[in-house]
Amino acid sequence: MTIKRIKYHRVYEDVIEQIKNLILEGNLAPGDVLPTERELAQAFGISRGTLREAFRILEREGLIDARPGGGRFLSKALDVAEDKNRIMDNIERATIMELLEARELFETGIVELAAKRATAEDIEEIEAAFEKWGEIDQESEDRSKPDQAFHLSIAKATHNVVLVNMIELHMDLLQRTLSKTAKIPGRKSEVYEEHQLIVQAIKERDPVKAKLALLHHLGKVKENIQKNYVHA
Repeated sequence: MTIKRIKYHRVYEDVIEQIKNLILEGNLAPGDVLPTERELAQAFGISRGTLREAFRILEREGLIDARPGGGRFLSKALDVAEDKNRIMDNIERATIMELLEARELFETGIVELAAKRATAEDIEEIEAAFEKWGEIDQESEDRSKPDQAFHLSIAKATHNVVLVNMIELHMDLLQRTLSKTAKIPGRKSEVYEEHQLIVQAIKERDPVKAKLALLHHLGKVKENIQKNYVHA
């Protein structure tokens, strides 16, 4: 019997895609009012909370304008492929930046707990994953897998299955984050050093040092995402 891992799926990303398709197909033009939240939520078969998350991202990109008491309107058209690609890139960037913000909250707790609870076997697994990450070829199509294994090995050292699942649920965005920064000149060696500091702090059983090392790493990732993404 073969059991496949269930892939986490963000429903609001489908909503964004459907709204963009309505625009690209010419069903919506600049100035047109969108259907109400209730109508769209029923049409998409989702909750209004999920729909609002999609709208929030589209509003941030200037594609939709919310007017108090007047509903939501399409702000601009997507007339050329470059516009579409730019909007999609900026939406992905916004999603990745939100993941990084969330990681600053929940992953700092993970490294702190790992520093307190990691067994000798856990540390061996973390070090093995770290060294394997250091050996990856930047041109390899599977370069994201060792990075994922590294983060998972730290989560497993907490001996808390919920925290492990939190990392697993965001593996797709972790992979997309890596794909946006992997080929920046010199970035691989920088990440190696940033990861090394995290590993060392866990080995020293120093949760404060581990937290600071992780925050430093995530700060550098944010900086590189902001510099190297397509901007509006």
